[in-house]
Amino acid sequence: MNALYKTLVLAPFALFCACTNSGTAGSTTETENAIARGDGTVTIRLNDAARAAYRVLPNSFVADTAGTPVPDSAYTYMGETDSAGGILIKDHLEGSFTIEIEKGDSAIAFQYTLSKENKEFAVKSAKLTARGAVMGAVSVPENAPHAWVHVPGVGRVVKTDTLGNFLIEGLPTGKLSIVSWNVQTQDTIAETSVEVPAKDTLDLGHILAPGETINKQSMSVKASGIISSWMKPVSIPSVMTLRLDSANFDFASAKGDGSDVHLLDKDGNEVPMQVDFWDSTRQSAAIFVRLESQKDTSATWTLEWGDPYAKPQEQVDVWKSVSDSLKYALNSVEFFNFDSKAIVNDLPSPLKKYDWYVQLHTVDTLSDSVTVKTLTPASFLQADTKGRPGTVAHIEYTADYPDYIVFGTRVAQHTHDWGRMDSLVVWLRGDGDYEIILENLIDSLNYKASHKGKLSSNWERITLKPEDFDYVQRDYHGWDAARDKITNFTIFAYNGSEIWIDNVRAYGINVDEFK
Repeated sequence: MNALYKTLVLAPFALFCACTNSGTAGSTTETENAIARGDGTVTIRLNDAARAAYRVLPNSFVADTAGTPVPDSAYTYMGETDSAGGILIKDHLEGSFTIEIEKGDSAIAFQYTLSKENKEFAVKSAKLTARGAVMGAVSVPENAPHAWVHVPGVGRVVKTDTLGNFLIEGLPTGKLSIVSWNVQTQDTIAETSVEVPAKDTLDLGHILAPGETINKQSMSVKASGIISSWMKPVSIPSVMTLRLDSANFDFASAKGDGSDVHLLDKDGNEVPMQVDFWDSTRQSAAIFVRLESQKDTSATWTLEWGDPYAKPQEQVDVWKSVSDSLKYALNSVEFFNFDSKAIVNDLPSPLKKYDWYVQLHTVDTLSDSVTVKTLTPASFLQADTKGRPGTVAHIEYTADYPDYIVFGTRVAQHTHDWGRMDSLVVWLRGDGDYEIILENLIDSLNYKASHKGKLSSNWERITLKPEDFDYVQRDYHGWDAARDKITNFTIFAYNGSEIWIDNVRAYGINVDEFK
C-alpha cells in the first residue's frame, strides 16, 4: 500500500520543488519550473513570527505508513517568513493545500483551496502556538487488524489499535482534516474536520464514515415530574428516580444496556446520574438523578440517546453525602411492623393501606379442591416472648402439607416492574416449613415468585435477593416472570404448629412502585 501511494502522489509533485525568491527572504516563493506556475496568491501575516519556516503540502499527499519523514521534494513551496512575520506566495498552483508554519516548539497550519474562481487566500493576523494533539476512534472493518488515520496536508499518519482508537500528537494548531482508510481496500471509512487546540488533546469521539448519519433522539425531563409528593420537602443533596417504560421511551432506538443514554442540563453539561436498572427486553429502566441544590428541583433536563458511538456517561456516586435516613426512605418500603396493632398493613402514606388476613387452606387431594377458612387477624397480634420490641404476629395452626396456613396482604394498586428490587427482608421464627411469595392476585393467571425454607426456633432475618425466589413449578413462575405483575405479599406455613412474623421490608424500590 505504501508503494502505491508513493507512486500516485509523490511523482507529480517532484516537479514542484520550491526555492525562495532572490528578493527579501521569506517574502515570496516561486518555482523554478514554468510548468509549476499558477496564477493564485497566498498572503499570511503572523504576529511575532519573524524567520519562521513554512512548508506547503498538497492535501492529496499521503505520508508513508512506515513513518519515513516527508521528503522535501513532496512540498510544493518552502521558505521563511520575513522580518515582520509575513508570507507571500505568488503564482500559486490551483488545488487544495496545507501550509504549516513553525518556529521552535510552536506551529500553526492553514488549509486552503485555490481555483480559477478563487485565486486568493489571505490571513491578516495569526500567531504561532504550542502544538496540540487529537484522539478518537473509527470503526475498524470486519476482519481488518486495524485502520490508518491520516492528517491531509501535514504528512502525518498513525495506525489505530484493534478497536479503532488512535492518538496523533505534535500537530500544528488550526483547522485540519482527519481521514481514515481501510488497510485492505484503501476505502475511506471515516473523515472529519477538527480545530487542533494548543497544549491540549482534543477527543473527537467516534468519527463517522462518509455519508453515515446518526439518529440521535432526545426527550425533555422535568425534575418536578419525578419528585413525588411524598418526597417533599426535598432535602439537599438528594436523589430522584427517573423511570422509563414503553410509554415514555423508545428502547428499540437505544443500546441494549442503555450505555448511550446521557442526561444534560440546559447548557449541555452532564447531570450527575447513575443507571440503576436497565432491561430493554421488558422495556423497563430506572435512572438515579442527583439533585445538588434546591434550584435543581425546578430544572428541565434533556435525555439523549441513539448514538451508537457515544461514550457512556460517567456513572457517579449519586448517594455521596446523602444521609442514611434519606437514602433509607427513598430506597425501601415497609409492608409490616405491626406496632400500630391495626388489621391493615403498614405501607407508608400516601399509599393505600390494605387489610391483612390469615386463612387456613384445607386441600382435598381427591377432588383437587380447596376449602378456605378466614380467621380473625387481630387475634394474632401480641408481644414477643423472645425479646423482639413492639408487636409481632404469632399464628398457631395445625396444617400438614398439602394443607397450609396463609398470612398475606395486597401491597400494590397496580402492577409495576420490581426489577430493580435489591432484596426483601422478613423476620421469622417458629417450626415447620414456610414459603415467602410475591404474587399477582388480580389477574386471571396467578403469577408467583416463591422461596421455600425451614423455620428456626430463634428469630432469623430472612434476606431474599431476586435470585432466591427460585421455586418454579406449575403456577410458580419465578422472579423473572412475576416481577412486573406483583400485587400481593404472602407467607405460607405448614408441617408445624406456629410461625412468628415481624418487620417486612423491600429494599431497592420505593413508594412509587406501589401506586
